[in-house]
Amino acid sequence: MVYLMKKLLLYKGSPYVQRLLREEGLRPERVQVFAGPAGGPKWFVSVGFDRYLMRTGFLSRGGRKQLCGASAGGWRCLAMACRNPSDAYESLRVAYSRNVFNETDTPETVARALKSNVDAFLSDEDIPFILDHPHFDLAIHAIRSRSLAASAKKPVEGAALAITALLNAVHPMGMRLFYERAVFYSGKSAPTWAGRSGGCAVPLTERNIRQTALATGSLPYIVSGVKDIPAAPPGVYRDGGLINYQLNEDYQPGDGLTLFFHYQERIVPGWFDKPFRRRIPTPAALERTLQVYPSREFVRMLPNCRIPDRHDFITYVNDPEKRIAIWDEVCETSELLAEEFAADLKAGVIGDYVKNFSEPNP
Repeated sequence: MVYLMKKLLLYKGSPYVQRLLREEGLRPERVQVFAGPAGGPKWFVSVGFDRYLMRTGFLSRGGRKQLCGASAGGWRCLAMACRNPSDAYESLRVAYSRNVFNETDTPETVARALKSNVDAFLSDEDIPFILDHPHFDLAIHAIRSRSLAASAKKPVEGAALAITALLNAVHPMGMRLFYERAVFYSGKSAPTWAGRSGGCAVPLTERNIRQTALATGSLPYIVSGVKDIPAAPPGVYRDGGLINYQLNEDYQPGDGLTLFFHYQERIVPGWFDKPFRRRIPTPAALERTLQVYPSREFVRMLPNCRIPDRHDFITYVNDPEKRIAIWDEVCETSELLAEEFAADLKAGVIGDYVKNFSEPNP
């Protein structure tokens, strides 16, 4: 057993994952799914880790992989599947971090800014490459708004969100009154898990991939929805994080693993579940998942000792240059996580560090 004080990178997994990693280490061929959570600017702590995966081709080795994500997690997956992933990913990082919003913005102006983010990293040449990728299939989460939630009028949509929050407090299935899952996928067939909880599974095409990318990041009430995506059922599509916020699926990777880099220890299934500490992913969703996340020791190294979030747009509304500088520093500091992951992987000690999901990390 190996021990190291003040680790920057921590690991969690089920007893199955713990046993597997202690027996054979983390091998690329065992990883069949890469999952990216939603969470706005919090994804900047994952930059170093993602860069490592792209730089080393870790996910490209050992068979075909599925990249799954919602919102910023979906954008990360799309960028990682581009022809030149490192360049596309950096274009996404820069475009996202340089957004500047203020009190005069409307859902329409924010939507235009997010469209610019998508266009910055997703080129016309990348689209056919992604759709016929040599190593990856994609599954991008969105939601189809129904009834009042499909309204473009903020008071009406706000009322739908408030009712949804109340329904979700009783049971997550209550969200189906206003929202249903939508999974946009590439590959020969829809993922086996895509229809398990209702909703629709829609193939990605050259005609709908940009709209899908915009929809998965279009937070209700804040951003205008995307109407009538080609090949999908008619309706208004928005941020998939409302239902698939961090990890809310049993991705069923056979005898393999889901690699899940997260920005925190707690895993929240749906966006409305955040106030409920007891809301956690199902045991099936965690059974074959390896969670990788930064320690509190690492967070203390960041500017203001915190992970970025959407509130930074408000905090630094009069000083966006400072916000951008802080976010850039977070991205560069995240390289330390990549260095530690690489060292743990090379030494074959990840299995020694993996704690059970029920065990709190110090």
